[in-house]
Amino acid sequence: MKKHIGIILCCILQAMAFAQSDIVIDEIIGTVGNRIIMKSDLEYALQGYKYQMGLYSLENEDEIRCAILEQMIFQKLLINQAELDSIVITDAQVNERIDYNMRTQIAQMGGNVKKLEDAYGKSLAEIKADSRDLVRDEFLIEQMQYKLTQNTAITYQEVKEYFESIPYDSIPIIPVEYELSQIVHTPQIGEGEKIEVKNRLEDIRSRVLRGENFKTFARLYSEDPGSAPKGGELGFVSRGELFAEFETAAFSLKPGEVSPVVETQAGLHIIQMIERRGEQINVAHILIKPKPTAEEMMRSKKYLDSVYQVIKTAKMPFDSAAMRFSDDPGKINGGMLVNPYTSSYAFSEDQLDKSILYVINSLIPGEFSQAVSFITEEGNQAYRILYVKAKREAHKANLIDDYDKIKNVAMEQKKQSALLKWTRNKVKVTHIKVKTEYQSCGFFEKFGIVGK
Repeated sequence: MKKHIGIILCCILQAMAFAQSDIVIDEIIGTVGNRIIMKSDLEYALQGYKYQMGLYSLENEDEIRCAILEQMIFQKLLINQAELDSIVITDAQVNERIDYNMRTQIAQMGGNVKKLEDAYGKSLAEIKADSRDLVRDEFLIEQMQYKLTQNTAITYQEVKEYFESIPYDSIPIIPVEYELSQIVHTPQIGEGEKIEVKNRLEDIRSRVLRGENFKTFARLYSEDPGSAPKGGELGFVSRGELFAEFETAAFSLKPGEVSPVVETQAGLHIIQMIERRGEQINVAHILIKPKPTAEEMMRSKKYLDSVYQVIKTAKMPFDSAAMRFSDDPGKINGGMLVNPYTSSYAFSEDQLDKSILYVINSLIPGEFSQAVSFITEEGNQAYRILYVKAKREAHKANLIDDYDKIKNVAMEQKKQSALLKWTRNKVKVTHIKVKTEYQSCGFFEKFGIVGK
C-alpha cells in the first residue's frame, strides 16, 4: 500500500465539488466481497489527491491512480471485516464528523456557506446527507485499523535495527529544537469591568428578544474570532466539548431561545439555540471579554519583575519558582510548555509563535527573560517570564537524542507491515475482481487479484 496516498473517503465528495464540469462515464471497475468500486469514485479520488497536493497534472498519474485503487481495495476489505466484527458506529459520531468536515470546508471558503453550496451545486443539508455513507465508512476503516494494530509493540532492538537500515545519506536532519518553561501572571479583572460587559450583553439580549437579529450583533461585537464572521455559530458540538458553564446553559435552551449572560474562563457570553439533535447542539454565541485596567496590567508586570529579581538574586531553580509564583496550570510541570502538535516538550522554530522566538533569540540554555506581555490560549492579556531549559542545534537524527522520534516512525512502519500481512491473508479468502485495464498495477501480482 502506498503510504503517501492516504485517501480519505469523504474527500471523494469534496473532489466532486471542484470537478462538476468533468463528466465521468461511470461503470463498475472492481468488486471486493459484496462491495463495488465505481470508476467515478476512483477518478474523483484522483482529483482530490491533485487538489490536496495543489497540482493540476501529474507526470506519474497512472502510478498514482493504481496506488489509489489499491488503497480503495484495502479500505473495502477493512469495511467488510468491520461489519463482520459488528463494529458499531453511532449516528452521533457520524453527525459530529460531518459537522467538523463542513466547518473545515466553510473556513476554507472564508466562512462563506453560500460559496461552499455553489461549489457543490447543493444546499448544505444536501451536502451533509450525501456524505453520510462515506463518513460512516471512514469511521469503520479507522476503527478496524485500530483494532488490527492496537496491540503492536516495538522493542529497542527493533528501533535500532530500523534506524541502522536507513542509508546514511537518507537520515533526516532534525531542525533546531527548544524546551521552554514559563511563569505566568494574569492581571485581575475588577468587578466593575465585568459589570460593564454584563450590562452590554444584557442590552444586546433585550434587543434580540424584541426582534433584532442575533447574528448581526455577533458579527459586530463578538470577540470570538472563529465564530464571529459566521454570526456566532459554532456548528454541531457534543457534551464535553465546551466550557462546563457554557454547556449547562446551552443545553437548557430551546430553539430560538437566548440565554442570560454566562461567565466562563474565556469571558462573558450570551447564547442562542439554533438546533438540537439528541445530545448534539448547534448554537450561536456572542463573547465579550472584560479587559483589565491599565493599573492592573502594570501591577501584574511589577509582580513578575519582582519574581525575576528573586530568581536572579536568590538563584532559585526556575521550576521551583514556577510552582511558587505562576498562576498557569502548567506550573505543576515546572512551567514546561507542551507542544500541541506532538504532545512533547520539544518545539522546532516553526512551531513557536514569532513573539516567543523574538524573546528567546538572545537567550542561551539556562537563561530567562524579563516579563513580557502575551495573549493566553483563552485570548486574555497576561505577562510571563520565559526560560530556555534546553536548545538542541540542527543535527542528523541519532538514537541518543532522537530516540522517541525514531521509535514513532519505526512503530508506524511496523503497523503498516502488520496491515499488509493482514491484507495478503484477507485477499486469499475474499472474492476480489478488478477490470483487466488496470492489470498493469502492481497490486494484481502482489495480492494475486483476478482480472475480469
